[in-house]
Amino acid sequence: MSCFVVSGVSCVDLPSVYCCITMQTIQEVAKVLGLSTRAVYRRLDAFNGKLDAYITRGINNEILFNSSALALLRRLEDIRTAEGTPIRQAVARISEEVDGNEARPVREGDGKLVNVLEREIERLQAENIRLWGLIDTITPRLALPRRLSWLPWRR
Repeated sequence: MSCFVVSGVSCVDLPSVYCCITMQTIQEVAKVLGLSTRAVYRRLDAFNGKLDAYITRGINNEILFNSSALALLRRLEDIRTAEGTPIRQAVARISEEVDGNEARPVREGDGKLVNVLEREIERLQAENIRLWGLIDTITPRLALPRRLSWLPWRR
């Protein structure tokens, strides 16, 4: 487990922090949702372009999902399994929910995660400034390379 200490927060699991930031392929999304890749394509088609803001194309034109797209697909599967509704009806219901909610509801741990990440950014910026200062102090002491003549045999 990768842990670090940031101003009073003793340990943060880095993979759980960065999973929200990374993009996932169709195969990874299928594995997370417990579906086949074809089933993920069917659900993507059912959203009829509404997930385009959350999806990008990667290397070799592969489809990459961000965490918001994955959350919507999870919600779709939750509705389907809990109520047994068809994919298109579940997508319509999710669309109504999303249209009704202008802003994403804040989950309980979101504020803490944001605070931890902001502190880590500040720490890294301070470290960056310190390292550039070291570079500035060391650079003048470095020996300059000898000037090479155009004609090495002529000196």
